[in-house]
Amino acid sequence: MNRNDLQDVLEASLQQGETAGRPFGLILFSVDRFKLVNGRFGHALADRVLTRIHEIARAALRDRGRIGRWAGDEFLCVLPGADTGRGEAIALELRQAIAHAAIPIDSSIINVTASFGVADFPHDGTNVQGLLLAADEALYQAKQRGRNRVVCAGSLEQYALAMGNVLDTALREDRVMPAYQPIVDLKSGETVAEEALARIVTTDGEAIAAERFMDVASQFQLTHKIDRTVVLSAFGRYLSHLDGGRPLTHFVNISGDLLRHPELFRELLESVRRLYVADGGPAARDFPLVIEITEREILGSPELTRQMLMPFVELGLRLALDDFGSGYSSFHYLADLPVSFLKIDGRFTQRLHEPKVRAIVHGIQNTATELGLITLAEHVETEAQAEILRRIGINWAQGHHYGAAALDQEEADVRRQMSVNWARGYYYQKDQ
Repeated sequence: MNRNDLQDVLEASLQQGETAGRPFGLILFSVDRFKLVNGRFGHALADRVLTRIHEIARAALRDRGRIGRWAGDEFLCVLPGADTGRGEAIALELRQAIAHAAIPIDSSIINVTASFGVADFPHDGTNVQGLLLAADEALYQAKQRGRNRVVCAGSLEQYALAMGNVLDTALREDRVMPAYQPIVDLKSGETVAEEALARIVTTDGEAIAAERFMDVASQFQLTHKIDRTVVLSAFGRYLSHLDGGRPLTHFVNISGDLLRHPELFRELLESVRRLYVADGGPAARDFPLVIEITEREILGSPELTRQMLMPFVELGLRLALDDFGSGYSSFHYLADLPVSFLKIDGRFTQRLHEPKVRAIVHGIQNTATELGLITLAEHVETEAQAEILRRIGINWAQGHHYGAAALDQEEADVRRQMSVNWARGYYYQKDQ
């Protein structure tokens, strides 16, 4: 079955569920780290792996539901009459069947695993879109928790509450800090900037990546506090590196949540202004911060967002339009906002082997050249991708090919110790 077939089955199941009050379940699963299979064997042989996984899952599913390819390396199962408990049990069977299978490919035998998200009607959604979003979020959490596992959408509320408590405590104890990912000039190969990405530093020596808590932060309206912390930390890092030569430019994300807190936004602006003026001000050097904003964070209209951001721009900060090309109005916002950088959506980078995608990226670069903007490709994972981007003329790049985001371990250790002292009653007030 293909996506259209599955869509028809979903609509029929929903209609039956609404008229007869009959539940049904969804299982959305994807192959773990399938890009490695693609990279090792090529697309043709990798497709044979997907075909074999479909056969294994269909045999394990038997007559309990319908299965088909949903998108890429994702498969969707529709389970008539299944509630969450039954859907989870079936997903566990499929997971085990896939994990234990030996798949012949070329002259090799490989083993793969898969991550599963489970949702059911009516508990996790009362329409097709809601059910698919619930299953997709559960699948995302399965991947974030280590892959090769099953997560039910109904359990995510408990996860959100637990992570919300972790985040709130970390913010109070000053254990939210940036990790820094290098950004390189594609032509020279030199590191020219770095992006500050939020992390929670735990008291047991670990670091929690933003992907695990930003959705929860948005749900509990804590994103503006994370933004403030990351911006000030990134600027402090810049100041601490002044004596070591020309410091790097720092890219920081600004959320719509921060823009909706004008009093905090003004406080952040004043904090940055005081630090910068103390350092010598615009006459001394270019401002070291670039504010990233995505289309989904723009407040209703570009004009309102422009009004909010102009004080930063007038101070000397530059703007980057993040995930460029991912939305319907990207070029519209490019015309209305004082943008200096275009960060090209990483999904284009992953599909550079496709001629149409290369043509789109080439068009973005041509537009940026005409407007005098710097382009930056995200999620670059291989030298082959980097070479294509160089040929197109993309200016900068970031991704695991150049380095993962890394914490300043010395600072992280200090923050952990502060948290321990805080728990013992020794309160620490960070200078504002």
